[in-house]
This record gives sequence, structure tokens and C-alpha cells, in this order.
Amino acid sequence: MLTKDLLRHRLGNGTVTPLLLKATPSIVELTEAILAHWNGGIGGRLGDLEDAAMPILHQTKSLLVAKGLQKLILDECRFADAASAAVLREQAFAHSARLLAKAPPTGETHRAAVAQAVGLSADALQEGLYADLPDFARLEAGCSLSVPDLIGRYNLSQCQGLLLTAKELTVTIHDSDTALRRKLLANLRFRRLLAEVAGTGSALTLIVSGPGSVLDQAARYGMNLALFLPALACCRRWNATAWVQPARTGAPVELALSDETGLVGDSRLLGHVPEEVTVFAQTLAAACPEWRLAELEPIQLPGGELVVPDLCIVAGGVTTPVELFHRWHASGLTRRLAQLAKKGAPRLLIGVDRAVAKRPEFKGLDDHPAFAARGFRFSEMPTVRALKEAVERSCVHDS
Repeated sequence: MLTKDLLRHRLGNGTVTPLLLKATPSIVELTEAILAHWNGGIGGRLGDLEDAAMPILHQTKSLLVAKGLQKLILDECRFADAASAAVLREQAFAHSARLLAKAPPTGETHRAAVAQAVGLSADALQEGLYADLPDFARLEAGCSLSVPDLIGRYNLSQCQGLLLTAKELTVTIHDSDTALRRKLLANLRFRRLLAEVAGTGSALTLIVSGPGSVLDQAARYGMNLALFLPALACCRRWNATAWVQPARTGAPVELALSDETGLVGDSRLLGHVPEEVTVFAQTLAAACPEWRLAELEPIQLPGGELVVPDLCIVAGGVTTPVELFHRWHASGLTRRLAQLAKKGAPRLLIGVDRAVAKRPEFKGLDDHPAFAARGFRFSEMPTVRALKEAVERSCVHDS
């Protein structure tokens, strides 16, 4: 993604418009030149390659565009992790101090003497003394993105950068593809985004809280919201509005995006499953071979609200959805407990992060009838034991 100093947008009448690139001959030529430079620099040092890239960047009238393209290319490159040079530096500096204490030698003779003391040539010492600094990292693999892909990534990153300051994102999806909607909602949950989901006719509406309205770990939450955009852009018909606060603006301004913006989505993200969910599935399979995880199916509640569970457990032919309330989702817990008490969400289990359960407003949570029947506590991810006990309790409660 792009840093805030590389974002380009236009402000006016309470709105912000990201300045997106078109594949004009000059932009294509610039992108090809930067790509060729970095892909041809395998084995070179980062600092040297950056210095050599400066003439290419300055060939364009918009240095900011060139720097943004290079930033995205570097994000895709792979650099070798250098071994620590701390021991060599310590030895070299110690020998240098001892030699200087005897008699001030000339620069070249002093360098040669220190190199001899540590068992290296003068050139090897100079090369290895700071070899673990970022500028000395060696390029192992270049950028695999094509020119069109890179331009598309640049435009997407411009919009993602603005979403990092959003107060709220309202999305309407008009696609009727059920599988696509299911994957998109799963991505929403896997990103742990706080959202109200409702189905109105043929449209699906999402009101997603932004990092500007989250008090805990707002930067991480903002990154998750930005990473949701490439999945959203996979839809054929959609529109979204957000209130964002770019640099140098006093009040929030409106950002409007849609399928007509021309953003290129990443379908790989629709199938994204967090590592912790994969590990949980493996643990569940080992502990309860008769259980399995199923695809997430939204649950329709009275009033039109849709609940998107975090997990769906299938045991004995019965599917049990599980909704997890992490730190960012605490605001919806009271409402969900009330709905469970009214039997508005059949078979739904709820897990509450221990950090949330400790908050003063949830004192006495364990004594709430709905939580006692269908709730459990967890940290980061549920344990199989806690989940199994909750399933057994819910079965007794339903019988």
C-alpha cells in the first residue's frame, strides 16, 4: 500500500476524489522503465538500486506518481535477510580503539590493521561492517506484476489510503450472486470488521465502522478496512461512501466509490482464510473427528438484520453458527444478548473475548440467561473444549 505522503487526491465541496492513473503511453512507458530497473537488479543492494532509479523517476513530470509506482514495486520484491553484523562491528571497534590509543595512524593503514585483526581484507571489512543495514539488503526476486496490474494496484492503493482515516463505510451490493455475497461477508468477518448487515430487496447493505470510530488498535483496524476494498471491488455492481479525513483537512469529507470507479479487485482475497482459523480447523478435526467446519451462512434476524457468523460447526447433522465478539465488536453484544433472550437467533452461540468481558458494562455477563445458555469466553480464538461445552449446553437448553 501507499504511505500518506504518496496519496494524490482533489478536495472540493466537502468531497475528496482520488486521482487515479490511466494507462496513457507516458504512464505505461514510465511503469515499464521502473519495472525493468528493479527486475534487472537481482543481486544488487537496495541503496545502490534506489540511487540508480532516481534518474528514471525524475524523467516524469509527476515525481509523486513515479515514487508511488516504485513503492508498490518494492512491496512485491523480495530482499535477502542479512546476517547480523553486530559481532563484527563490536570486534572491529574494539581493535580500532586499541590501535588509536597507541598512535594515530593514517586512515588507510588503520583500516588495514583493523581488518587484519579481525581476519578480513580491508575491502571485505568495509563491505561487512554494516551489511545488516536496510540499504545493504540484496535483491533476491523482482516484481511479478504486469504493467496493467501495477497501474490497477496503484489506483486501488490510492483509495485504500483514504480509507485508513474513515469514520464509517456504507456499502450497497447489487450482485445477486449468492456465492459471491457469502464470500464477501466471510471476508468481512475474517477481517474482524464491525458492521451492520441488512438485506433490502435485491440489495445487500453493509454499514462498516471505520478506524476513526474505533478506540482500540485503530491503526490495525484501519488496515483491515483497507484490505477489504480489493474483495469488495470483485463485485460487478456496487457503490460505497465513506467519511474520511485526509491530511490538511479540518472536517471529514465524503469519498464515493463504485464499480464505475474502475478499481480492479483481487479474487484471491475472497477465499482468504486467516491462519488462526486454519489452525483451529486442524485442532478441531484432531479433537473431534465427528465435527467439521462448514461455509458461513448469514442468519436472518427479525427486523431484517443479518448475522454473519465467524464459525459454523456441523456435529451430528446439526449446524451450529458461532459469532465471536472481539474488542472491536463489543458495541453489538448487548443487542445480541437481548435477541438471544427473545429466541431471535436460533442455535446461535456467542463467544466473548475475555478483554471485553472484563469491561464494567459487562459485569455479571456469566449470569445473563442467554449467555449462560449459549455463551463462552475466549482469547483470540476459541478453544475446542470451550466450544464443545457451549454446544452441549445449548443442546440441553433447546431440548
